[in-house]
Amino acid sequence: MYRFFISPQNIKGNTVSIDPEEARHIEKVLRLTVGDVVVCFDGSGQEYQVRLEGRENGILTGQIIQTSLRESEPVLKLYLAQGIAKGEKMDTIIQKSVEIGVTDIYPVSCERSVVRLTGDKAEKKVQRWQSIAREACKQCRRNLIPQVMPVMNFTSLLEKIGDKPAIMLYENEEQTSLKSLLKNQLREISGQELFLLIGPEGGFSSQEVEAASRQGIYTASLGPRILRTETAGLAAASIILYEYGDLG
Repeated sequence: MYRFFISPQNIKGNTVSIDPEEARHIEKVLRLTVGDVVVCFDGSGQEYQVRLEGRENGILTGQIIQTSLRESEPVLKLYLAQGIAKGEKMDTIIQKSVEIGVTDIYPVSCERSVVRLTGDKAEKKVQRWQSIAREACKQCRRNLIPQVMPVMNFTSLLEKIGDKPAIMLYENEEQTSLKSLLKNQLREISGQELFLLIGPEGGFSSQEVEAASRQGIYTASLGPRILRTETAGLAAASIILYEYGDLG
């Protein structure tokens, strides 16, 4: 059954008003008509079966015939702090991390970031990434839409993390692999929240690694091969969620 997003404010009792963008897809692309039933979600966990009723004052409406709360979220809240990547790489990272089960995404401007986003440009990028996250939820049947946070610098990220458990992937870490870290420290970092830090194309600077280490953030490698930034976070997030019993 087709799935669509509806804004919570567009739900009035048992009647829903379909967002214009979704309405165009329903009518023009899928050719659905009055009486067809679709699934809608509001981004806060609720899922609805909705029977299309047609247009009222130019707005496509539907009647809710069933409401359910579908649990599809990992027990572990995994936050991906991603060094901003070039081109369309960030789009892919956002999309795939949502599919995997990441809770929220923090775009981070690091010392070695090639892309610099500030002001209106940063806001527009975050809006685009939030839209990608929403579309990914439609595909993977998540009812809670991960939040793409405003662009922040590395110092602000450390302040946000505070004393919460966090793992930084660092290609020059020779002593500790992510596998061994999770095996040996799983109990210590087995709270309900965990930050995963991924550098941009040039990786983290030595100053950033030192600052993270002083704050008690673990550093780990993914093995003998150096992965691209758009690959590293997805691989590590998958491993972590597997170890915590969500994937697989």
